Amino acid sequence: MPKERQTCTECSMRRQKCDRNSPCGRCVKRGDAHKCTREWPEGGYDPKIHRIYPRTSTGQAESSPATTENTSPATTTQNVPETSVHPSMRNPASVNSPSSPDIRRPPNPSNLGAPPSNGPISDPDNAATVLEFLTWGRSKFSDYDLKALELLKEPHNAGPAALPKDTGPDWDVSNGLGGTGAAQVSFLQLLLPSRRQVFQLVEYHINSILWYHACLHGPTLYNELNEVYQGPSGLQVRNMDLRWTALLFSVMAASMTCASDQLASSWGFKKTERAKLTRQWYKATVTCLNLADYMWRHHVYSVQAIAVLTMSAHVLGFSNTQSTLLGAALKIAQGLGLQRLGPEDESNHPTGASIVTTPMQKDKAIKRETGRRVWAQLCMQDWFSIPFSEMYSIQKLHFTSLRPQHLDENTMQPLPEDVPSITSFQNSLVDMASLMPQIHDAIISSNTLYTKYEQVIEYDTKMRALATDGLPRYFSVREAISPEWPAFIPWARRGLTICFAHKIIMIHRAFLGRSFTEQAFDFTRRTCMAAAKTILKEARQAYDEEGPMLWIDQAFMVAAGITLALDIFHRKADEPEYEEHRKLVDNTISMLGKFENSMIALRGIRLLSSLLAEQARLTADQTLENYRKRSSDSVGDRLQPKKQKFNVPKFVESFVGNDSFTHSLRTANRGLEPSMDLFEPESRTQSRTPAPVDPVFTSDLGYETFEQLFPPHTGISNNFLFEDLLNFDI
Repeated sequence: MPKERQTCTECSMRRQKCDRNSPCGRCVKRGDAHKCTREWPEGGYDPKIHRIYPRTSTGQAESSPATTENTSPATTTQNVPETSVHPSMRNPASVNSPSSPDIRRPPNPSNLGAPPSNGPISDPDNAATVLEFLTWGRSKFSDYDLKALELLKEPHNAGPAALPKDTGPDWDVSNGLGGTGAAQVSFLQLLLPSRRQVFQLVEYHINSILWYHACLHGPTLYNELNEVYQGPSGLQVRNMDLRWTALLFSVMAASMTCASDQLASSWGFKKTERAKLTRQWYKATVTCLNLADYMWRHHVYSVQAIAVLTMSAHVLGFSNTQSTLLGAALKIAQGLGLQRLGPEDESNHPTGASIVTTPMQKDKAIKRETGRRVWAQLCMQDWFSIPFSEMYSIQKLHFTSLRPQHLDENTMQPLPEDVPSITSFQNSLVDMASLMPQIHDAIISSNTLYTKYEQVIEYDTKMRALATDGLPRYFSVREAISPEWPAFIPWARRGLTICFAHKIIMIHRAFLGRSFTEQAFDFTRRTCMAAAKTILKEARQAYDEEGPMLWIDQAFMVAAGITLALDIFHRKADEPEYEEHRKLVDNTISMLGKFENSMIALRGIRLLSSLLAEQARLTADQTLENYRKRSSDSVGDRLQPKKQKFNVPKFVESFVGNDSFTHSLRTANRGLEPSMDLFEPESRTQSRTPAPVDPVFTSDLGYETFEQLFPPHTGISNNFLFEDLLNFDI
């Protein structure tokens, strides 16, 4: 008598281990409990129908158009020829689709084209390394296209059609965020606004924000969004590639962060709802990535989503989280081979640009350019963080990817040099960022203050030359705005001016503290004061314009305010600069107050106000000490009054330790950052004790150490600010 089947049909078809319950745990977690049965449908078991992974692939299966895979972020299947599909945008087909039997079929070698000339696969000396990496579950492809095609064999959807590859603990059961994967997917669906609002947010991002980071190809994202909403049920998270969904949430969070109150209101978002949704969309992005197991199933979507999150992370108070995510994104990008996107194989042009004449060539150009843009963004993020971390991870000698090309977004054809493109601003920032590793290495390799300061002067000159002669004509403030140029040109000009001024301060940062007391470094003092004033002037004008509200404006305003506040400590009350700089700091505090939902602004207000209060206290103490000294000393034995010491530990303790402001934050939550929990029960919110001084800080926005107050790009780190700048006498 045959043994009764104990494995359910769904698990058998998926080649998964079944717990043999009825319904089984896997079917329950997939949301298919009603399908859990031990009976084979339609008359019994048929290996031609029910065997999802055939033992061998026939030539007919390899050449059949019906076995091609989908280019959309959704799990629906379209019969599109394999060679015409954008490799990084394809998804494995659903288990219910006709193309499922081919999901683990290796890519057809005829579709791959010529092997890359610089690929390690063909290098005999590197074969052992490649094989060793494969034993670890990692591949070492150098070509972006090859890697993307290989990724198609790995399932990555977290919906009902998910195909977990391993038979270990279920990846979608516990994600560190609370609740099962199915429950979190349902909650993610609730976070989506209406179709009209989603399109408004995406369109605003493409038209008004994309020029800043250039991590996306705007037309491709818009077409994918259109395709997703073609179905009768619209965008259903459970049917999506969650890494693409993460990208969508990050785009919406950036749009909501950068849009003005008037624009957000025109979309239908009230001020209170806007602040809450932006925060939830950031968390939703991270949740989608975790549900998709992004650290194992590498895809360019994950890297793009993390890079775009930078636009909202710092404003929301997630600087530490973002720094960690960027580290993961860098490793994923390296796994995808984004660091090896050199010239096109079929082109001898030194810049890697090739003439696009066919849809296939255009698709390949979009893919290669997207990879280059994302890699450039990661390089810029890493190098601009050097003043904060005193180190960097990406060496210029270690990658061969070219800078993003100057192309038209719709045709992917090269543009004239005097015509702006979506990558123009990013390329200018990358040029600026590339100087930061150079000056860092130059300073630490010098042995005396004299030679170190020589390096500072040299790179100050290089940065100024880049700001004047190294910019394209359309970014020069001396050129009139042409009506043919995109709307972002004025915003980009101000952004570059602010960034250049801030980087001048960062170049001189090691000598700024000494410049207050040593005449030899007076050039640093004058340079940093002028740069700080430039930042405040441009940031104020940028706020008055109808452009996006960028986080760098707020962060660099804080850095400029700190620079001017520190100068006040070394000014006498009768000096004209004393009153001027104090008034500028007051204006900075007022300006930051306009950004009601920005953690950068709120923390900046607190810091600058504390610095002014400390300076006023020391000045009052000094005046009192001078009066007492004059009263007690004899006329013939008049001594110089003792200078008051700026007690840095005491100031830090009063700022982040014992005062009622910080105490209310720390008692509410000991965490360094806002909670990343996707679910925020109402009872938890009600249990928090309101802050007695600043009721606006009633959420878990606590922090422990000062260097975690501001984004790394601000350059305000514990080493830099406290040991170098604040350790002085007045």
